[in-house]
Amino acid sequence: MGFLALYSIAIGTTLVLITALWLASVALKDASIIDIFWGVLFVAIAWALLVASRHEVELKMLTATLLVTIWGLRLTFHLAMRNLGGGEDTRYALWRRNGGPNWWLKSYYRIFLLQGAIAIVVATPLVAVFDRPRDFSVVNLLGLIVWGAGFAWEFVADLQLTRFRATARPGEVLASGLWRLSRHPNYFGDALQWWGLGLFALAAPTWWALVGPLLMTVFFVYVSNDVIEKGLLKRRPEYARYVAATNAFFPWAPQAVTDEPAESRTITAERGNPLRSESSHDKHHSS
Repeated sequence: MGFLALYSIAIGTTLVLITALWLASVALKDASIIDIFWGVLFVAIAWALLVASRHEVELKMLTATLLVTIWGLRLTFHLAMRNLGGGEDTRYALWRRNGGPNWWLKSYYRIFLLQGAIAIVVATPLVAVFDRPRDFSVVNLLGLIVWGAGFAWEFVADLQLTRFRATARPGEVLASGLWRLSRHPNYFGDALQWWGLGLFALAAPTWWALVGPLLMTVFFVYVSNDVIEKGLLKRRPEYARYVAATNAFFPWAPQAVTDEPAESRTITAERGNPLRSESSHDKHHSS
């Protein structure tokens, strides 16, 4: 199956699922469901490609489908457990209040089609795997290792935050473990998994498999983090201290901050969709 046919399947699958989620959001008056089900978009794309290739299934196709399914369902379960029943994300609620009587329709292209378009680009490793399923190299093996490291990193970051939230006082945020090395360790683990998939899909003719991981990383570093932290710096002056001490995205040893309270175990702060907001995947980061 050629590149155009594969991408047509990916686009068609995304459009159907995005439209279904939009209709559900109209009924529920909650556009936040797109954030919760972000991972499901990629699971659906992977399985649609696998079903379409059922007469010529290769091990590489099965492996990529399995990796994306594990990533997507874990993320969806995590976000659903945290956010379902909590009401619409504040950003979407603001847009709804200011969107006028036709917001229900505007939300389709302002939120759902936009995120669907981003998902289509991020999914380039999946299309590349199905485009060249018989190509396998040491680089592809390295991709599996990178994916595993990213999955473990994100899983541990989420686990540490979940345990911390169970006992934390309002306003506290975890500043130990992986959260000591990065202000957004789960974003880092998420991106690392997609770089792993990109390397797993990589072959000489499918260099474009890395476009998806690159786009996701750029959004995390220059869009998501910036949007979240601008608000936090305005609302919580102490967050500036955490920013000064801790790398935003890439893990690194924290810097000393001389005016930090000696007995503080936490710092006031908050933290595999790059456009996810603070009350969805970013609650993934919040205390």
